[in-house]
Amino acid sequence: MALPIPKRRLEHHPQHPENEQAAEPGWMRDVMLGLNDGLVASFAVTSGVAAAFSVARVVVMAGIAEMLGGGISMGAAAFISSRSQLEFYHSEIARERDEMARWPERERDEVRAIYRNKGFSGRLLDEIVAHITADPERWSDVMMREELGLHHEHLEVPHRSALRVGISYLLGAAIPIIPYTILAPSVAVMVSAFVTIAALFAVGALKTILTSRSWWRSGLESLAVGVAAAIVTYGAGWIFGGR
Repeated sequence: MALPIPKRRLEHHPQHPENEQAAEPGWMRDVMLGLNDGLVASFAVTSGVAAAFSVARVVVMAGIAEMLGGGISMGAAAFISSRSQLEFYHSEIARERDEMARWPERERDEVRAIYRNKGFSGRLLDEIVAHITADPERWSDVMMREELGLHHEHLEVPHRSALRVGISYLLGAAIPIIPYTILAPSVAVMVSAFVTIAALFAVGALKTILTSRSWWRSGLESLAVGVAAAIVTYGAGWIFGGR
């Protein structure tokens, strides 16, 4: 799982506060990612194996192997990504503080330009700049937010993100497998497809909690991705399994 790391900006660009505050909760993003990926990957694997072999035990073992491997892989990727973001943030704040110490007047001018672009001027602008630059912690925080667009509130604790993604992946991946543990393969493949498609639509619809998109459109998109992956692997299993 790769999460984008903001790049350092060389020039200030006015930002919209409402967009900055619209960042999705990290835990919910992690859960949705894990569930969706687990559903799609497990659905694809079990469909392909079921098409090639009519033995439920084989399908279950293949599904469990994918579920465990995928859960560990996704959790590790989430950990590395979150830690990379933390390291990037700390390196940037160290750079900002070094620049404040070396070229304080230039950095004050940058603060002034930022708030002038927000519509402040005259004595009020002078007071804002003086207030911000009087405290190095406040000063560096403003520069990180306004100049670089980085917010420490949006950073995730690596091990928590890893656990959320990994566990969510395991839960999602288990759904396509369960029917094969209690039903005959010929029935299980249909039941697995039905419950997985329903779960994919539900997860896609729930993603709209984080966005302003249509819930049914988001649900259909998630469903389409999962079905497309399952059709490809089922076809491959049917072709090669029949040889």
